[in-house]
Amino acid sequence: MSGLQLPLHDPEFYRGDPFPAFRRLREQSPVHWHAEGGWWAISRWDDVREVSSRPDLFSSASGVMIPDPAEIGPGDIDLMLFTDPPRHRALRQLIRDVFAPRRIRALEPRIRELARGVVERIPAGAALDFAEEVAAPLPTIVIAELLGIDPADWERFRSWSDAIIGELDPQVPGRRAEAQEALHRYFLEVIEDRRRRPRADDFVSGLLAARERGAPIDENDVYCFCWLLLTAGNETTRNLIAQGTHALLSHPEQLAQLSREPGRMHRAVEEMLRWCVPSQYMARTAACDLELRGQKIRAGQKLVMLYGAANRDPEVFGPDAEAFRIDRDPNPHLSFGYGEHVCMGAGLARLEARLMFEELLPLLRRAALDGPVTRMRATMTPGILHMPVTFA
Repeated sequence: MSGLQLPLHDPEFYRGDPFPAFRRLREQSPVHWHAEGGWWAISRWDDVREVSSRPDLFSSASGVMIPDPAEIGPGDIDLMLFTDPPRHRALRQLIRDVFAPRRIRALEPRIRELARGVVERIPAGAALDFAEEVAAPLPTIVIAELLGIDPADWERFRSWSDAIIGELDPQVPGRRAEAQEALHRYFLEVIEDRRRRPRADDFVSGLLAARERGAPIDENDVYCFCWLLLTAGNETTRNLIAQGTHALLSHPEQLAQLSREPGRMHRAVEEMLRWCVPSQYMARTAACDLELRGQKIRAGQKLVMLYGAANRDPEVFGPDAEAFRIDRDPNPHLSFGYGEHVCMGAGLARLEARLMFEELLPLLRRAALDGPVTRMRATMTPGILHMPVTFA
């Protein structure tokens, strides 16, 4: 095994610049035993895709996070993330229509309206916290509307989501346990309300109707779907918007090219996903003894798929894999996962990001970072907490 000693378990590692270390992993130890954490780090694109594609060999049922007592795991909440086929396929089938391409396309006018409203509130000439005031509102409102939540509760939703995702960060107010309990009570009230007064086009009402038709779900499954939609759909898209903006402002030549060729926005969003990586990793557990790149992996050992490392693999992305390039094509990044667990909300996240950046682009040409950027102290989602930006 390699003699590399890297703090892959430490949130501070992901909060900083992990990419030079990822490069060393790919080159020297692509299947790396992380002795301090007691798990394997997988850093090559081919291997991450292989592990993602074989739920029979690499299970999600024992958790998908780096082992840490403060992280969310199967003991906390029965999420679809923590299931394998056939249960996983059955659960995905229940919400497939919510994220069907036709449904996502139908949301475009409303999301455009929301994005435009956020951008129109940006003040000229004064620094604002981009992460809080620009990146955060759109994803929260979109998810809340999908769930049929009262607009008056949107801010509470965001604070609960931040507390759950940012448990390891002292800058994020609120404890995870308290936030989860508050969220649980709230969603139980929503579920009871939809049971008494179902709505025609509502996520919760649709799940309850499926249950009445005999779908293999109970009330806890409905709650878990709501929880996952809120936390995963909100935090990762917010990170994508904030980190994508940081990438453009840090690469003025790429921002200038996008300004000249706004029709490249689809590709620009894909490059933001690849280069920024809103979620740094997912983990699996070996279901049996097996071998990967000559390393003997034992049943029960965890494998952590480092998306940030795989997304810059030069064997797939070429000699400029470390560069941020808005016209990169093809761009087979793994930021949404792969295989059975590929993110169902990928289409919605892409749409939100594209519309937000289309509305932002004229202002970004006259924007500048105006102070230090603060990132969340987390291993999976070390997103931007605070980013002062001034729009001239």
